[in-house]
Amino acid sequence: MKFTLRQLEFYITIAETLQISKAAARCHISQSSMTIAMRNLEEALDVQLLLRYPKGVKLTAEGERFLAHACNIINNSRAAVDDLHERTDILTGTVRIGIAETLSAYLIPEILGDIERRFPLLEIVFHEATAPELVRALRQKNVDFCLLLTSNISHDPDLEIETFIRSQRRLWTSIGHPLQSQSSIRLKDVEKLPFLLLETDKYPDVITDYWQQRGYRPNICFRSNSFEAIRSLVAKGRGITILSDLVYRPWSLDGLRVMRRTLDDFITYMDVGIVKTAAQPLTIEAGRVIDFLRQATMRLDRPF
Repeated sequence: MKFTLRQLEFYITIAETLQISKAAARCHISQSSMTIAMRNLEEALDVQLLLRYPKGVKLTAEGERFLAHACNIINNSRAAVDDLHERTDILTGTVRIGIAETLSAYLIPEILGDIERRFPLLEIVFHEATAPELVRALRQKNVDFCLLLTSNISHDPDLEIETFIRSQRRLWTSIGHPLQSQSSIRLKDVEKLPFLLLETDKYPDVITDYWQQRGYRPNICFRSNSFEAIRSLVAKGRGITILSDLVYRPWSLDGLRVMRRTLDDFITYMDVGIVKTAAQPLTIEAGRVIDFLRQATMRLDRPF
């Protein structure tokens, strides 16, 4: 049994788009090359991964199980390469970081081990709060810098802001949702559907303003501060939502799939970066930690 990492990347993209043509375009290869790669992968595994239909594909039960392994293999291979290039930084002292609730939930669990290995002698203290509270703490010199959603804060003259990534927001639905069979999706297609609203980091203001500027209003049926509650309800078909790629995970806690689709007339981003004050020069230690966080954040916003 032999397969390549490239085949796994193709397969993950097909599982995401459920269309050979779209997956091929996203991977910058021809549709025939994508078809051949998937047939070769199925032959290598001696199992059928995909059910083929005139307008798309669907994963078999075995394909769903293999998808989890494929994602783990790709993520682990990237982590292995990143680990080879990491160097231990022998710095001492303390770096105090203010962090937004959204980023605390998705960045800290992913990078905490890496940051401890990179800076074994450095004490790094995270302080989670709302953006206004963190900016206030920054001005009062209670934190060295903040890791925030830079798209959701006021860019005041006394603040220096660097955006690391722009993570696109997309539509999330359950697998088999009727919208997934459409060749394109627009806001008008989802306006009347039950909408699950995440209430963190000023997201309700951002999302409702965007809808209203275009003459639409989301049909909000449930509000929650919990990412996992929103994800689980989406996976169970209880509603749809729109969230960024950075916080996307393909499975809910109970093992049900969550699908993503781009909305043709809804192109917004969740910008992530650091905020510091011009009046508070960074220490060498804080600067090195920012360099690490910049690379870690960009790595986590990859499509798989």
